[in-house]
Amino acid sequence: MKEKLQKLQQTIKQVTSFAERIPEGLYTVKPDQIAFSVNEIIYHLLEVEHLWQRRIHQLLHTEDRHFQQIDPDALAKEHHYNEKPYLEGIAKWKAAREETVKLIEGMTPEQHQIKGVHSRYGEVDTHRILEIMTDHDLQHLRQMERTVKQVSK
Repeated sequence: MKEKLQKLQQTIKQVTSFAERIPEGLYTVKPDQIAFSVNEIIYHLLEVEHLWQRRIHQLLHTEDRHFQQIDPDALAKEHHYNEKPYLEGIAKWKAAREETVKLIEGMTPEQHQIKGVHSRYGEVDTHRILEIMTDHDLQHLRQMERTVKQVSK
């Protein structure tokens, strides 16, 4: 578990280090009408961080351990991600990640084994959730890199 938490802390540093170097004029520029801007990516990552926190609490405190996939495009529009302050989003995501790490560090090894079922990923416990979160961070780092390259032309 310790190694997975370290990877999770490493990936947020990778993403935020890149994000904090993006020129201000590019924060909200979208490569096309469908793709996310880097601002929308940051707020998506924040939203998903809170979602996994709620799911972990659900594993710990309820018998309903079924998780549904979200619609990121709908949430971005509904919550107006591209109108929110970029650097504040990064700061909020960093704070939320610290909360996630503390939550998981406060769990017992037995609690880490509690399983739920995700509509996309199938059976998940906290170990698997951390793998999903780490992969998700890196996927969006690559997306941010592509986005910046596309909108900088």
